[in-house]
Amino acid sequence: MSSRLEETFYQQDFVSVNQIQDRETVDELFESAYEMEERVAARDVGDVLAGHAIPIIFYQPSTRTALSFLYAAKRLGAYSEAMHDMTFSSAAKGESLPDSIRAIQNVTGASAIVLRHPDDASSQEAANYAEVPIINAGSGKREHPTQALLDLLTIHAKKQTFDNLKVALVGDLLYGRTVKSLALLLSRIGHNNQFYFASAPQLRFPEDFLATLPNGTRFTEMDNIHDALDADVLYMTRTQKEWFEQEGRLDEYEELKAKLVLTNDMAEMMPQDAIIMHPLPRQEELRYGVDKNPRAAYFDQMKYGLYLRMAILKAILVPGS
Repeated sequence: MSSRLEETFYQQDFVSVNQIQDRETVDELFESAYEMEERVAARDVGDVLAGHAIPIIFYQPSTRTALSFLYAAKRLGAYSEAMHDMTFSSAAKGESLPDSIRAIQNVTGASAIVLRHPDDASSQEAANYAEVPIINAGSGKREHPTQALLDLLTIHAKKQTFDNLKVALVGDLLYGRTVKSLALLLSRIGHNNQFYFASAPQLRFPEDFLATLPNGTRFTEMDNIHDALDADVLYMTRTQKEWFEQEGRLDEYEELKAKLVLTNDMAEMMPQDAIIMHPLPRQEELRYGVDKNPRAAYFDQMKYGLYLRMAILKAILVPGS
């Protein structure tokens, strides 16, 4: 009998957290991710993906996501390369995303393609044309499903639960795709959680996004961090300059980028067992003084990204995972 993990992921695109509808799938995926953690600790390079090719195509800059996918693939034995600068690709000549995806699939013999792109619908568009699974590594301002899963894994590893928590999502909620995906996933999979959505008024979650949260999701919007310092999980985000620049709003960016700042003195006011997360990179919003605070979890967050993405690749490409 197939597992929920296999039913959800095997030979399937993964473009949205909305594809994860039940807790059993998450439990099985996390069990696999913790196994990957043990393998990495043991310096075990596996061959479960031997013979598979996994191109990693990024139309936007990335350090953590691109490298963790690359080494997740390599640690499981796949052929994998990351293409970061698409200005040197045929996209610079006006090639459409569907044609680029089909070209990449055919010239590499890909088994799956990892894609980051600035358009909200990019991963779904790619999936409509590709003959192999598309894995969304960040699409526009809307979705970052593997980040949401690694964030949830970090919460689970640090708190031993993702139920009955106060979770503060702070900063650029308007443009931030990580917070949107995490809010959707945690509100669906977790039980009895209370959310704080803390941002400058100009950077709140869009109303159409709030309407997609499950009925009964409890949340409070606020314009400061101080009212959220009783949170069990405080998730900071940067104000995203690239979107302000694209929309000709750089003056507004300069005004907003340091509106909500977390210092170590503020972190010390949080519960002792609270955790502080950030998808990184950071700017002024998360001060370096927080780094040595025992609540800081954002560097461990990166490690869980490797384990989670290893588990995702295995689930998509190996039957019976």
